[in-house]
Amino acid sequence: MELHILHTNDMHNSLTAKKSAFIKDLRNHFAPNVLLFDAGDAVGAGNLGARGAEPVLSMMADCGYDAMAMGNRESHPTRTALAKKLKDAAVPVLSANLRPRREQKIPPIVTEYIIVDYIDGVPPIAVLGLAPSITPPDTFWAKVTDYIYDDPIKTGSGLSKKLKEEGYYVIALTHIGKDKDIELLDASPNIDLIIGGHSHLLIDPPLKINNSYIAATSSHAKEIGHLTINFGDEITVQNEVIPL
Repeated sequence: MELHILHTNDMHNSLTAKKSAFIKDLRNHFAPNVLLFDAGDAVGAGNLGARGAEPVLSMMADCGYDAMAMGNRESHPTRTALAKKLKDAAVPVLSANLRPRREQKIPPIVTEYIIVDYIDGVPPIAVLGLAPSITPPDTFWAKVTDYIYDDPIKTGSGLSKKLKEEGYYVIALTHIGKDKDIELLDASPNIDLIIGGHSHLLIDPPLKINNSYIAATSSHAKEIGHLTINFGDEITVQNEVIPL
């Protein structure tokens, strides 16, 4: 059985109404065996800024995105600004390595991973997210911020092992850059597929390491990636890049 995965990254608020409609139509074309992901930095705010509204997040929900990674643009070390940045988000924002300090709360839209177990003929899939280490726990700033970001390599390795042992095909939506993605796969053989962002580098064809893959588009909604995964006796992955 085939699964189609459509993916973007580093859109930086460049998703127009026309491109949004195209993505929505593309998703509908491949339905029901399709998932639509973003690997972070979709919004227009800067790393430490928070705008009054992020309409791109509402547009992504209308497109039918299933989840997005937390990029550095969606991150913030303070509770008030993080909540403001994500108030328009309507799809899960994945970040397994975000951790609150003291009694702070994480916005409810943020979660470590999601489970996709409703597509006929496709094995259950776990999709985890990894954000960049905006405020590592061993820094001075970690003592005064509301949130810290654990090492994505260690977090991804541990969580993917747990999910693989539970029988899932493991996908990581990451916003840590190509070099870190390679490091992550070296440390995490339980990850089957990385859909990455942050480097603004189109990876076509996907980079294969052992039996795992890394895929990414470039930036600013110039294209959308389309992966076709065939879950036969042997799992195969095919790729195309579609201009937007």
